[in-house]
Amino acid sequence: MTEEELGATEKADAADGSAVEDGTEENGTIIRDTDIVFDCPHCGHNLAIDYRGAGLQINCVRCGESVLVPIPDGMKIDDLDIEPGEILKQLFKTRRDLQKQELRAEGLEEQVRGLVERNSMLYAQCEAFAMQVAELKTFCQQQEVLSEKMTGLLGRIQASLAANASADGGPAAGVDAENAASVAEA
Repeated sequence: MTEEELGATEKADAADGSAVEDGTEENGTIIRDTDIVFDCPHCGHNLAIDYRGAGLQINCVRCGESVLVPIPDGMKIDDLDIEPGEILKQLFKTRRDLQKQELRAEGLEEQVRGLVERNSMLYAQCEAFAMQVAELKTFCQQQEVLSEKMTGLLGRIQASLAANASADGGPAAGVDAENAASVAEA
């Protein structure tokens, strides 16, 4: 039997949601007494497959996820009348699927390593920025203190110049007071 003949087919549902009886055809699907009828564990979609598909991995026709076909109660894998050549085909398909999944896992692991590396780099950058912000804050605080000291110093110079000008009492004293005021404003 070919893979297409063993492939999963959608279980046709009656309008009221009950299972379709043996031999009933709906949507081009015939369900036989020998078919294994089960639900996809990922999406819950009803599936039917020939009894010789028991124990095989298939892809759900709705969600595409890999599904293990259940083995009916009382049935053993030895009961299946699959030819040795068919078993080899299934084995090769399973191996190919395994290789694909292993390659996918390797790709995902590489992505995770890249993300971890990027996260470490971004964390280091954040720490460097935090240090720069702290340095800038300290610099601004120092500038504020220096500005207050300079304002105080200029005020004392202005007061000293004004006191000297009034002590001299001459017209030059007024000019000196104006110069002191302009220096204080600057």
